[in-house]
Amino acid sequence: MSHLAQDILFGVAVADALGVPIEFKYPNEIDIESVKTNYQNEPNRLIGFGSWHKPVGTFSDDSSLTFCTAEYLVSEESDLNDLMDRFKDWMKEGYWTADGDTFDIGRTTLFAIENFANDYNWRTAGLNTERDNGNGSLMRISPLLFPLLYDKNITYPYSYISNFSSLTHAHKIAIDSCYIYLIYAKHLVLTKDVRLAYESLINDLASTYQENEYFKRIFSPNFKEIDPSEFNNRGFVVGSLEIALQTILTTNSYEEAILKVMSLGKDTDTNGAITGALAGILYGFESIPKHWIEPLKRKENIQLLAEQLNFKYKLL
Repeated sequence: MSHLAQDILFGVAVADALGVPIEFKYPNEIDIESVKTNYQNEPNRLIGFGSWHKPVGTFSDDSSLTFCTAEYLVSEESDLNDLMDRFKDWMKEGYWTADGDTFDIGRTTLFAIENFANDYNWRTAGLNTERDNGNGSLMRISPLLFPLLYDKNITYPYSYISNFSSLTHAHKIAIDSCYIYLIYAKHLVLTKDVRLAYESLINDLASTYQENEYFKRIFSPNFKEIDPSEFNNRGFVVGSLEIALQTILTTNSYEEAILKVMSLGKDTDTNGAITGALAGILYGFESIPKHWIEPLKRKENIQLLAEQLNFKYKLL
């Protein structure tokens, strides 16, 4: 029997690793059968291939910063400088990377960590202009589901989520994206039903966002019918949120969801990771194809972190 932290952390990491070799590719350049087999047709899959010349099973920044966030929650620390310290160690020293090598770091995250390294103040590290709305906070935000669901001291979820996003991405568009995502994920945990969760999201947040120029598509009656090629797949946070939510609403398994995201191309690892957490919640660790998990780097470390996260929130 899998448990929620395992479902989420492996849901993120497996999809991230699957997307690393085809990141930046256009949809017509991607062989989905090759992805489905976890690149078993690639002669160099065990030593390095694809967009980053990494072995199969290598996760990227999406998973590393998700693991840092989960570890921070487990540690009972309450000063977000401690989480930024982990991010800095990841960037400078390869902490929580798959193989000691920090690769594929987003511009906004890079500058925010540099800001933090200079003045050691998480409140002023993040970037907050309109062009600072990549998906770099959304990709790591899923562990916050645990305090949002199980910590009774969190009375203002929006401001709680805002602080975590703002470590790197402090503009309202990025914060709102994290908030909408986590409210949907929360309903997914509570209902285990993709449509009920979406209806609950609409009930909770449509009055706030249905007129918002960035988010109104998600709250529109025809959201499921929009051609996914219309969503920005190149790292804009709202595009990644739209891809993740619509993919979950239009697929029926972890494998189908992740392959659909991969087929959209471009920012495949991050869009995969964001979708993978939701698919993990919905279908569970047991549903992830074994040949996708088997080559994943640092499986034992991820498993231990998942157990610690469950234990912290008394879910074991």
